[in-house]
Amino acid sequence: MALKFTTMLFLWALPVFGLAQGVGCDFTRARLVISPDPVAEAIEGEVLYQFESAGTSDSIYLDARKMEFIRVELNGAPAAFRSTSAKLLVAVPEQAGTHELRISYRAFPAQAVYFIGWKDSLPGNEQIWTQGQGKDNSHWVPVVDHMEEKVEFDISVLFETGYEVVANGLLVKKSPEGPLTRWTFDMDRPMSSYLLAFAIGRFDALSWESASGIPLKGYYPQGDSEKARWTYRYTRELFEYLENEIGIPYPWGDYKQVPVRDFLYAGMENTGATFFSDRYLVDSLGYNDDNYINVNAHELAHQWFGNLVTETEASEHWLHEGFATFYAYQAESHLLGTDQIYWKLYDSARALEQMDAAGRGESLLDPGASSLTFYEKGAWALYLLKEEVGEEAFCKGVKDFLLAHSYSNARVDDLLRAVEKASGTSLAGFRKTWLEAPVFPTGVAMDYLKRNSGSVKEYLRLLEAEKKGTPVGEQQITIAWGQYNSPEFRAHLLRTFRSALTPAFLERVCRVGSLPVQKVFLESVETLQDWMIPMVEEWLDAPSYDLREATLFRLWVAVPSNRGRYLDRVLQNGSLSKMRLQQLWWLLALFTEGYGDTEAKQAYLTRLRATTSAAYDWEVRQNAFSMLRQAGALSPENLRDLMQATEHHSWQFKKFARNLFEDLLEEQADPAFWKRLAENFPRQRYRYLYQKIEAL
Repeated sequence: MALKFTTMLFLWALPVFGLAQGVGCDFTRARLVISPDPVAEAIEGEVLYQFESAGTSDSIYLDARKMEFIRVELNGAPAAFRSTSAKLLVAVPEQAGTHELRISYRAFPAQAVYFIGWKDSLPGNEQIWTQGQGKDNSHWVPVVDHMEEKVEFDISVLFETGYEVVANGLLVKKSPEGPLTRWTFDMDRPMSSYLLAFAIGRFDALSWESASGIPLKGYYPQGDSEKARWTYRYTRELFEYLENEIGIPYPWGDYKQVPVRDFLYAGMENTGATFFSDRYLVDSLGYNDDNYINVNAHELAHQWFGNLVTETEASEHWLHEGFATFYAYQAESHLLGTDQIYWKLYDSARALEQMDAAGRGESLLDPGASSLTFYEKGAWALYLLKEEVGEEAFCKGVKDFLLAHSYSNARVDDLLRAVEKASGTSLAGFRKTWLEAPVFPTGVAMDYLKRNSGSVKEYLRLLEAEKKGTPVGEQQITIAWGQYNSPEFRAHLLRTFRSALTPAFLERVCRVGSLPVQKVFLESVETLQDWMIPMVEEWLDAPSYDLREATLFRLWVAVPSNRGRYLDRVLQNGSLSKMRLQQLWWLLALFTEGYGDTEAKQAYLTRLRATTSAAYDWEVRQNAFSMLRQAGALSPENLRDLMQATEHHSWQFKKFARNLFEDLLEEQADPAFWKRLAENFPRQRYRYLYQKIEAL
């Protein structure tokens, strides 16, 4: 095999940064074999690429961040290559045709692969999972990190026997190799590299088959089968609804869902394998607070919108998130009725209106737009588009768009042309109003809700009457309350017009009311009055952890003489299986006079303090830090846990930890104290930490 002489000079004489992949080269297939090392937090890997060359390029590059390359071969022979901290540049043959590029490497991913639970004190909670959206998967596998590069990835994972491995594609083989097991997955269609994923953990799974014959699996941590049944209760129905509603068969071989610890988002739509936060793994009470239905439907819709057809760039992101949000709402309407979705749309319209009022309005074509814009304004645009062209033309246009761009990329204009063709309608006005304009058309949105939801229309009528100077009293609220049996409608009425309502009315509607009504009542009451106490006490046994938690705290504050009784009741009714409620219970028990002896109170404090450690999810840790800070009970070990959290992979938790750390530095401006606590933290990884301490 001959290489162009210019290629060799090019490889060794020029820096890699700024180079684009050689024109005329197209990666089509990849066979990836990896062996994750959770102790070293590393990946041993080999990837064999097939690519087509037109013979017009003398070099190609792959994105590969901080990797060691053991061997690089082209068509079975050693290849000239050069690497930097971000790129691998390889000389390519001058002959046109199909070629093979084999890369053996070792990666130390700073992100994209997360090794959870391997260094804490809790046995059995170890997991490894990936999150590659954006351009992050190049931290663990050499890839072309562009959405327009579509590759058929087949993955093989070698890992310790006893763990379950999940990845894109159908599992075609599972074979023991000494103390390890090799899991081999086959993809038969191309996808963008950001959708490449794997997860490892001690999982079991529920299995179904869709009416169309697609295998479905819902994974869960071993021992959590009861929670899994609540979490996945509508999975098959949602799958079949979306497949029928979208009008195109599910485009991949199977569909798997995996709850993982400390996930960065609610969920991620990896091709054929959605990963989601395990906070959605809930029992019967948690189901009423924060169930998985919307996230389930949203990530599944992405299998068509984002995975089957992928945007070309960030300015086209509406094609992903707007559609996934829209179809998730459609699926929820199918399961639970339309009214609650209209109330979700009402709330999102008000949030978008407030963003406009603050001068932060965004176009749907703005590549830097917020999630509120891409998700909620994006869904609103589709509801109005469907109404403008009619359901039949809308469905045909969307279906034609998906078929025309399957396993490829598309732009917003491609979608609009498909819908225009299906409807015979110009969408120039729609594009200007909904896609280009930074201002959300609140009036248009409210008119839409009035046409479609009687309860929203009635609520808006009452708001408009009050705005015009006509007070809304209890008589009008009583009539409206009886007119629509909608928990969301009634919760909005109570939140807005509570000051006009008598205790008799409030007690009547709250005592036997829905959870949304009871939650809003408790949120809106500054002080629990005597007449409220017996009613609110009943909510300690409500079918909701959130309501039980809020109730316990409000009663503990309002009725000091009954604190011990309230703590006993919560201790005995199963509430403490929710960690947030357990943490609150420990804190309140610690400060309840006469509740437990000195030894018991020390045990409460010890248990609460323990929940700041990396053995717990970041939401639990954040709650513990907040409680202990308020109680003035942060121990040196808690402070070390906080230091560790300043480099956590979750940006929300990292931001919280850094803000708290900086507040504590102001209160205790003693460099020697903080240096002693930080002495075991590697300076290279914890630069922020040392910078702040040394600035004291």
